[in-house]
Amino acid sequence: MPIYEYRCSSCGHEFETLVLRKDEAVACPQCQSNELDKLISAHAVGSAKVDTPCGDACAPAPMCGAGACPSCQ
Repeated sequence: MPIYEYRCSSCGHEFETLVLRKDEAVACPQCQSNELDKLISAHAVGSAKVDTPCGDACAPAPMCGAGACPSCQ
């Protein structure tokens, strides 16, 4: 489900909303203006933390930390 972040050009309010269709109209929940700037979401530009015991992209858990990956040895 696409959740987008916006900043209202009229009142400056920042909000996020679920947009189901591309042509769906979005308005500021505070002032009802449709003059919005789409913001770049943090997850779209950030990097994900590797979900292994040692923190390296070596082997998926449970192999990581059990002597199967070179970073854990």
